Amino acid sequence: MSTAVAAGATMTSLTGCGSAADKKSEAASSKVKLPAHVPFTKIEPDLPPNAKGLSAGFLKYPEKLIRSVPKPPGDGSKVSMLTEIWVQPPLPKGRNDYWQKLNKEIGFDLSAILGTDPGYEQKFPAVIAGGDLPDLMWIPPNQGLQHIAELLESKCADITEYVSGDAVKDYPNLAAMTPAHWKTAVVNGKIWGAPSPYPAFGQVYGGNPKIWEKADGLSASSPEEFLSKCKEVTGSKVWALEPIYVNAVNVMCQCYGAPNKWRVDKDGSLTFYQETEEYIEALSFVLKLKKAGVFYPGDPKMADAYIKMAQGSIGACVYSSPYDARVKTRVNDPELGAEVLIPFAAGGRRPKHHLHRGTIGYTAIRKGDEKRVRMMLELLNYLAAPFGTKEREFLEFGTEGETFTYNDQGFPEYSKAGKQQVEGLNSGLRTATTAPFALLASSFPGKESVDDVRTVYGMEKKLVETGIPDPTVGHYSDAFTQHYGRMSTEANDLVNDIVSGRKKLSEWKPFWSEWRNKGLEQMAREFQKSIEQSA
Repeated sequence: MSTAVAAGATMTSLTGCGSAADKKSEAASSKVKLPAHVPFTKIEPDLPPNAKGLSAGFLKYPEKLIRSVPKPPGDGSKVSMLTEIWVQPPLPKGRNDYWQKLNKEIGFDLSAILGTDPGYEQKFPAVIAGGDLPDLMWIPPNQGLQHIAELLESKCADITEYVSGDAVKDYPNLAAMTPAHWKTAVVNGKIWGAPSPYPAFGQVYGGNPKIWEKADGLSASSPEEFLSKCKEVTGSKVWALEPIYVNAVNVMCQCYGAPNKWRVDKDGSLTFYQETEEYIEALSFVLKLKKAGVFYPGDPKMADAYIKMAQGSIGACVYSSPYDARVKTRVNDPELGAEVLIPFAAGGRRPKHHLHRGTIGYTAIRKGDEKRVRMMLELLNYLAAPFGTKEREFLEFGTEGETFTYNDQGFPEYSKAGKQQVEGLNSGLRTATTAPFALLASSFPGKESVDDVRTVYGMEKKLVETGIPDPTVGHYSDAFTQHYGRMSTEANDLVNDIVSGRKKLSEWKPFWSEWRNKGLEQMAREFQKSIEQSA
């Protein structure tokens, strides 16, 4: 899911939504009363979460599952969903026994339009332009979709009265989501959908421990030590780092204390993180890494870096979170558990780990009468069933003996039929909405899954000490939706050009001076106005 962020999303216009002007909403979005937070407590985690973003951890599978939704949410009618999948598509509904059982379980005849990565940024506007909107539509924040505020106002249901404050208690699984989750679903001072929870932690370097062993592990207390270790592990057809320079600077700028996307200055004004001296110092350091020859000699947009790391030719790659690093290395090699580089102090500043916004978007509901809208909320409440419930097991694995079996540790594992029928459909349903993220031993391939939960939990405990949120989460800027995609793409291209030697570091500041007049200043003003009005 980090691909679009790393490459720089392009903005995609939506047609069929009325006039071209978005509703001015940066002020209104700060006023809404968010849903009450009622944690799910019927299954106690082995490792407790906290309010700063530390994930709950479960080391074993519950002996007895509970039911969180007493009856099917549907009335037998048809329901359509537009969402995105991150694995191979499932068998079509007509040949998919699990899909038929899912329909019976939820009480709907579900049809799913399954977009892919990449491609969703084209699929979404094409579906909207067709005029026949799905009942449920997943809306991501980072794929450059324009005129979302206008689409919501003209075509989607305002669910504020159904979920704001204590009203959300009618949907207990949705009520388990935190205010931070709901903030991403707020536009024009209204709540438009169910959030899609995601780990709260951001980008990190994950490394192959076999490669970093000779340098006493993937850790450092300074830029100089990190550079020295990178040189030490580079050689004999092994390079310390993947050549995705944009991600390298994003991780290194955390060490130099750069803000998480935006900094709120003393006078209340906002500064974009790539404009800051901290980011420039990180970019300069990445240039030193490049000159030292520690980057793999490949394309800055290479797609197989994770595989090459597992094979032993790359020492470390950037992952979207510590959980992502550990899981993906286990997938590529069950004997390999990634280490994570904890940001070190650089440039005389404390490191600042950039927390993720905690969601990957939200799922909006097509306009309809109250009965229909509430029925869609009941369906989303079912999809948000937490770990330890019968609904969650069925959503993720299907039926024991048909699509999964329990392994010797007691965790569900897909059968061949489960991979074909369940995995792809579950991917799309989880994208639409799911329970708040938790570290589950069943999520990690291989025999070290319990240790993986403890290890990632320990990584998170270290990262949360310096973690900072993006101050604009929960705030809206029309200029951001209009200009950010192009600005991000141009900035990332310039990073690649500078690190590759095609352009000079001195060109960085003029680039941002130019963008100040092309939309960046307007973004900052709009976000500032929203933040001040919510204070």
